[in-house]
Amino acid sequence: MTTAMPPPAREPLSARRVLVTGASAGIGESTARALTARGARVALVARRGERLAELAAELPGAVAVPADLTDDAAAAAAVHTAADAFGGLDAVVNAAGVFHGGPVLGDEPSTPDQWRRMFGLNVVALLVVTRAAAEHLERGTEPAVVCVSSMSGRRVPNPAGAVYAASKHAVHAVTEGLRAELAPRGVRVTTVSPGFVRTGIVDGWPDGALRDRYTERLATVGLDPAVVADGIVHVLASPAQVVEYALTSVTQ
Repeated sequence: MTTAMPPPAREPLSARRVLVTGASAGIGESTARALTARGARVALVARRGERLAELAAELPGAVAVPADLTDDAAAAAAVHTAADAFGGLDAVVNAAGVFHGGPVLGDEPSTPDQWRRMFGLNVVALLVVTRAAAEHLERGTEPAVVCVSSMSGRRVPNPAGAVYAASKHAVHAVTEGLRAELAPRGVRVTTVSPGFVRTGIVDGWPDGALRDRYTERLATVGLDPAVVADGIVHVLASPAQVVEYALTSVTQ
């Protein structure tokens, strides 16, 4: 007598249709790679069209959807383009973000234009993308939204990061609101809050003591973006009760 083996467990992310913003680099790119490795189909959304095309050619089932997410109409259109390409959406990962360091006063201060850009991309674009995606998600399979915030959204580590931290505090606030609005539609909303992550956030900063200080800190205590991506994938593959997830290194 032989005993029938149970069928292999289904990969929870197989064929899931996921839109990832900020997909051309950093956490967004790493998340797109991790999702594809688990069988998901990923819509890559970011400004750099050439880079997205390269990634889409490399990642099975991925599509490139170039868009400037600080343009509200372009951001919403990108969501609908991705949904049309896949015949719907099952998840959105809001990973696009920007950090302009510098105190409000004192040496190497940040500027009002930089403050507006941080809130525009880190907060407003997240809201525009999520609102546009809602109609597609509520028809999806195990629909979910992941909003990438930061441990800076729970504290202000230093004056040079205060405005960025304010934008991430706002991400926590609007994510809680979105969670309450989307729960009746069956859409789970989760916040993922990493500490320092080794990305290219300081690449566009001018040379100076501030850039040197952040570069050294990222190199010595920063998390690998792939670690954050694994956390995001874990959230999407976990039961719907997971609504907040934090990652930081022991040295931060």
